[in-house]
Amino acid sequence: MSDYYHHFLTSMAGVGGDPTLSQHDASIPVQQAPVLSLGTTPMSPAYQNLGGVFNGYAEPIMFSAPKAQRSRRKSAPGLDHIKHRRTRSGCYTCRSRRVKCDETHPVCERCRKGNRECVYPEPTPPKGSVKDSSGQSQQESPTSSRGDDDDDETGHDGSLTPIMAEDEEEEEEAESATMQSSTPTIPPTPLSAPATSLSFNHGSINDRQGLEGDVQFYLNYYCDNITHYHYSVVNDHDNFFKEMLTELAIQDEGLLYAVVGFAAYHYTLQSPIGEIKDFLHFYNRSVTLLLRFLKRKERHTEMTLLTILQLATIEEYLGDWVNLMGHQKAALEVLTKLYTPQTVMQTVVGRMILTWYTRFDVFTGIMASSETMLPREWFTAFVDYYEARAAENPNELSYKTEVCSGRLRMISMEMSLLFGRNARQQMTEEEYTAEHRRLYNALHEWKNSWDSALVNPEFLVTDVSMNGASDTDRIFQPLTPGLLFRPPLFASTILTCEWNSITLMHGSQGTSDPSSETLEKLREHAYVICQICEAVETWPLSPGGSLIILQPCLGIAALFVPQEEAYQLWIRKKFALLERMGYISPGTMRLRMAELFRDESCLRWWLPNDEGFTSILQSIRAFADERNAMAVSTQSENLRQIRSVFSRMNIRRTAMDQGEGQLSDGVNTMLLE
Repeated sequence: MSDYYHHFLTSMAGVGGDPTLSQHDASIPVQQAPVLSLGTTPMSPAYQNLGGVFNGYAEPIMFSAPKAQRSRRKSAPGLDHIKHRRTRSGCYTCRSRRVKCDETHPVCERCRKGNRECVYPEPTPPKGSVKDSSGQSQQESPTSSRGDDDDDETGHDGSLTPIMAEDEEEEEEAESATMQSSTPTIPPTPLSAPATSLSFNHGSINDRQGLEGDVQFYLNYYCDNITHYHYSVVNDHDNFFKEMLTELAIQDEGLLYAVVGFAAYHYTLQSPIGEIKDFLHFYNRSVTLLLRFLKRKERHTEMTLLTILQLATIEEYLGDWVNLMGHQKAALEVLTKLYTPQTVMQTVVGRMILTWYTRFDVFTGIMASSETMLPREWFTAFVDYYEARAAENPNELSYKTEVCSGRLRMISMEMSLLFGRNARQQMTEEEYTAEHRRLYNALHEWKNSWDSALVNPEFLVTDVSMNGASDTDRIFQPLTPGLLFRPPLFASTILTCEWNSITLMHGSQGTSDPSSETLEKLREHAYVICQICEAVETWPLSPGGSLIILQPCLGIAALFVPQEEAYQLWIRKKFALLERMGYISPGTMRLRMAELFRDESCLRWWLPNDEGFTSILQSIRAFADERNAMAVSTQSENLRQIRSVFSRMNIRRTAMDQGEGQLSDGVNTMLLE
């Protein structure tokens, strides 16, 4: 793999010292996280220049390998060898913030001054073994064994061990032993009883030998609570995320800790005593193991690719689209080495990998006004495969759903190509208008070509609990006819919401300012999105994670709902709910929403009086803000300026404020079409 990804992972895990030194002189101080303020950012017109804001997405990062690689300097006779090298044993908080840690125990100086949680790596176990809670040892997996990689500066468990000057080793070893004895390991505290045995196709987790107790606990939690909707995947016919991913993870340490870290992240947010360290050390361990594997230059496998994609998903939840794109580029490289458009569709793992990757590819492409990284034939292969399966199995709803999802992703990919070419001025206005019109027709043809089995009225939800709220308290009614389908057609609800979102984005990208009639249509699409979100949240039987998959749709709809206090409060409640579910809104998005709502309080939290802003959420938000700021700062030399996808959304507030009356008639017409 390209050296850029090695360098990128090194900066992520803190391996190799201060990551900023790879691109900046050591004398330049590390930039601290910016303080968000409306007073320092010009108020832009509503809906203008918001590309690079939705989901906190910034301009694309062009990662490149550093010109100079790190090297160990050996002492030689007659020469003064270097003493007092930087150590690699700083606390997780400083390393994640990408600043130097003075390693003061039990709380370093930076964490003390910033009133942050200070967590140090756990004591390093004996080389070549990992102990579980019962004291049994497990040999390293093939992807995490050290082999000949003596240059790696990490402990086996993924913690970062010190690199010491030769004449200080004995003294440091004694001091390290003292520190380890005074720093107890704190196991995760479950919300309820300890995890119970969970059945799999090939046995239960508790039957697996050699798993640490906390790893086993979080794997059980993952299987009980995480769904494919948490990954923004519409359909999972083969139960890949519920069963296969965990089975694969048990076979590979890097993937294991990435999956466990994702589960621990969600668990931590729900725990009344959750702490950042409860998931951060798993994440760091996965990054370190992946880096170690890549350094050995062994053949990449599906496990490698799955690990990268899982780490990218964690970055998305932390609102870190800069680091996500680093993983995405690496995933593309591995994907195209392992598969062709034809072979990727031959296995369950390959098909889900393609679905997982293309979701990132399309979304970042559209939001950045750049083409997708994966060529068209990969998207076509997906649609062709499921069209053939649907023809062979006409009663299989899952295949029909995949066909619909794949076709919509194809249209989204073509939108990405259009916006990218136009941003680079590679087409005339007439060519853009013609292609824009073609995509408009394609979107509506897609909506009208659904198999009738996917909208079978027998599966419509007609009884949604109001959770104590009366109809008059609701801005968006969840019981609109044709809105919410129960399984096995729940995916139809998700696809309808995504279609409205993509149509809304497409409609906003015309060659001229939208007319009042166009604005009314756009507002109707936004209204449908909000109704679906209300229905999914309200219905007590909605699958876990199903509101998270709708987050991008809601982010677009927020730009077009009426600019009235009641609507804005509704939007802010949804953003707050999504963050409590773990989907962090980056500072850039909060800043633009504050401009849109003309309320600076959004910069701290969405709701008055910090309602729902738990202490663990505040810690994670602060951690994510600082980390995101450092990621942008570290890669700032590689940023390139491009036109935002929202550059055409020069919509005057006065135009949007016209006709703010009830939209239900128009919305109902759209739903029933």
